[in-house]
Amino acid sequence: MKKVLSFFRSMKFGLILLGLIALISIAGSVIPQGEEAMYYVRNYSWYGILLKLQLNHVFTSWYFVVLVVLLCINLAMCSVLRWRRIDPEKEISAVSLGKADVTAPQEELALIEDTLEKHHCHKTEIAGVKVYEKNRIGRYGTFITHLGILLTVIFFAMAMYTPTVIDQTCMPKDSITMDDGTQIYVDSFHIEDQTGDLDYRSTIEVTLPDGTSSSLRETSVNHPVALGDYKVYQQTYGTIGSVTVTDDDGNEDHIYLEDNVFLSKDGHTGIYFNALYPDFEQDGDDFSLTTSVTGSYPNPVYTFNLVEYNDEESNENDDLKMTPMLAFPGDDIEAGGLHFHFEDPTEYPGLRIKKSSRIISLLLILSFLIMTIGFVLTFLFQPVLVGIYEDGYHIYGNKPEDVRMMIRMALKNRRK
Repeated sequence: MKKVLSFFRSMKFGLILLGLIALISIAGSVIPQGEEAMYYVRNYSWYGILLKLQLNHVFTSWYFVVLVVLLCINLAMCSVLRWRRIDPEKEISAVSLGKADVTAPQEELALIEDTLEKHHCHKTEIAGVKVYEKNRIGRYGTFITHLGILLTVIFFAMAMYTPTVIDQTCMPKDSITMDDGTQIYVDSFHIEDQTGDLDYRSTIEVTLPDGTSSSLRETSVNHPVALGDYKVYQQTYGTIGSVTVTDDDGNEDHIYLEDNVFLSKDGHTGIYFNALYPDFEQDGDDFSLTTSVTGSYPNPVYTFNLVEYNDEESNENDDLKMTPMLAFPGDDIEAGGLHFHFEDPTEYPGLRIKKSSRIISLLLILSFLIMTIGFVLTFLFQPVLVGIYEDGYHIYGNKPEDVRMMIRMALKNRRK
C-alpha cells in the first residue's frame, strides 16, 4: 500500500499524466470537436476508430476526465507532502550542531551579525550558536508552485465543463434572446469574401440585460465576440430559400422556405416547395441539378409543385393536380390568389453561444498568479543559513553566493 501511495504522489507519475494529457489535447486540437457523426464519416477514412475512441469530444471523454482527476490527486498529495516537509527549525538545529569553516575574530563576527540583521535575515539562537536565515520564505516555493498547478487544473476543468453551450441558427437582421434577457443580433453573414475565397464571418451585436452592448463586431470560428459571461463563436452555416408572398389585397409577407412546405391561401391551391439546389448544368435539352457545392450558391434553383384542384369545391385526391416546376431568383408565380416572388437565397450563420462565469475566469487567473509566485520563490529565493560560532562562521544552502558577497563587502568596507 505504501508503494502505491508513494507512486501516486511521485513526480514520475505526475509527468506521465501530464504527457498523456498533452497528447490527448493535441488530438483534440487537430481533430474538429463536437461535430455530427456524419461529418467524421465523410471526412475521415478511419472514422470507426475515431468515434470509438471518442476523439470527436476528447475533452469530455471518460479517459480524459480520469487523467485530470488523477493529476489533481497527484498534485494534492505532492502539495501535502511538501507542506509537511517544511520545517526550518529542524535545519536550524542541525546548523547549531555544526562547526565554522571560516575562522574570524569577534569584531568581524559582530560586523557580520550586524550586516545580516540590516538585511532582515531571520535570527535564531540555539545553545549559544546564532543562526541567521536569508530567503526564509523560499522554503514555501515548491508547496506554492504545486498548489498553483493544482488550482490551475481544477479551475481550468471548471472553465471547460461548467459553461452552458447552445448552438443556435439565426437569420440576418434577426436576433436571439437568451433566458436571462441577453440579446444576440445578427446584422449580416457571408460565406465568401469579395475575392470568392471561403471566409465564414458573422457581424453580430451582443446586448446584456443592463443595456451594455458590444456594438457590431465580426465573429469567426476562432475569434468570438465576448461580453460579460458570453462568448459567441461562428460555428456552422447554411443557405435557405426565401420568397415574398403578396395577396390580392396587397398584404405582403417574407417567408423562408424549408423543405416540403405548402404555401396556400385557401388550403387547396398553392405551391408545395420541395428543395433549393445550389447549381445546375444544362447541355441542350438535358437539365440536371447540382446537389451540393462548396461556398455560396452560384446558380440557385427552386423546385416545387404547383398544386391545383380540377374542381374548386372539391378536396378529393382524384381531383388533385400537381405540376412540377422550377424557379430562379427573380421569377414570379401566381397560384390560388397569391403572388410568389422568388428571392435570392439567404445565407445564415450557426452560432455557438457559450456562457461561463467570470468568477471562474478570475479564479483561473489567480491560480496562474499563485503558480508564478511559487516559481519565483523556488528559483530566486532559495534559503541560505549562516551559523555564527565562537571561532567563525559557516554558510549553508544551495546558492550562498549572495550572502558570501554581502559578508565580503561588509568586511572590505570595514578594513577601508
